Amino acid sequence: MFCNPNRGEGLVIPTARIEDYLEAVFDEEVRGGSPTVTRLAERLSVTKGTVVPALKKLVEEGLLDHERYGTPSLTEAGRQKALTIYRRHQILSFLFGEVLGIRRDHAVNLACELEHLLDENSEARLFLLTDYLGKGLREGVPWMEELQARLNDPVRLPRPLTMGESGSRYRVVRVTAEGVLRKRLLEQGFVPGTLLVHRGFSPLGDPLDVEIRGGRLALRRSEAATVWVESEEAEG
Repeated sequence: MFCNPNRGEGLVIPTARIEDYLEAVFDEEVRGGSPTVTRLAERLSVTKGTVVPALKKLVEEGLLDHERYGTPSLTEAGRQKALTIYRRHQILSFLFGEVLGIRRDHAVNLACELEHLLDENSEARLFLLTDYLGKGLREGVPWMEELQARLNDPVRLPRPLTMGESGSRYRVVRVTAEGVLRKRLLEQGFVPGTLLVHRGFSPLGDPLDVEIRGGRLALRRSEAATVWVESEEAEG
């Protein structure tokens, strides 16, 4: 599945959209195919009239050779640039689709948007991370299975305590308050890993009654909003 250059709008073709054409020509090349105007239009789900000005732009930038009615071919500079974009797309697609379990078409769309934003350093770091996670996935190591179980369980997504349900048990994940309030909340026991029970708000909607470490505390709504929790149901 390829990036659709029509994601952008307007008469001026954005750099990212031009790079989509460059990537498509490269992919045809490494597959032993022929990147004709017709073939590129089919693969990118655009009209041939849209492909032609994009290829012209690539020729102007010295990334492509294309004689009238001929088959486009990458210059060495174009091939190097296309390889970079192609590699970034593969890394991101694998990370979003195989590791994070995002639906394939959406994973590809995300990769299409982000591949143009990476620099060499971020690409290298993402490659090493993806390679490490991919190895764990292939070998079926316990920590990778646990990671995927967590990713597939929306109950595990942290939320402010104010968004919890009365009577439910939660585990503190983090405290986002700063300064004096943060210090006080930590001293009251809202430390990451601590279990608590949401006992509901007062009839007037403030404060929130919380059961924690064997005691009961009343937190203002503004204070409770800085305590992030995950459902204890996630622990089974």
